Amino acid sequence: MSLQLIDAIQNTHKADVEFMALLGLTPSATSPEVIKCFTKGLEPEVTISRDTVPHICQYIMPGRFGNNPLVFEGKFCLDFYGKTSYEAKQLFEQSFKLLHDKRIINPGFHSFLCVLAYDDDFATGISGVKGYKGIYDVDYIRMN
Repeated sequence: MSLQLIDAIQNTHKADVEFMALLGLTPSATSPEVIKCFTKGLEPEVTISRDTVPHICQYIMPGRFGNNPLVFEGKFCLDFYGKTSYEAKQLFEQSFKLLHDKRIINPGFHSFLCVLAYDDDFATGISGVKGYKGIYDVDYIRMN
């Protein structure tokens, strides 16, 4: 279930021309180009440094099954890395426009409304790299 959610989140971002422009890419970017900017999971595929940002890590946070056992009440987190706080915040803002109060849809995956639960900057401990975090609540039908 969680991989389908992460795929849907990434595909939503990849389809947006404005968001991809912030990463220096186009929606038709190849997989090797996209992997340099997107990580599916907590640990980036590349070493995060001033030379490898902007970068986004997408990962699932603990969720639970709702009163209806077919509905999963999930959470996911997006960590945005940029050279400046402004760059990281810009990535977050464009992502917010794509996800907040929207349904996340991908072939074989449909969610209910996605809602921002928390956002704030965070310390990266990496010289020349700033971070911004967004945590979202999203409910979706459990896949069998």
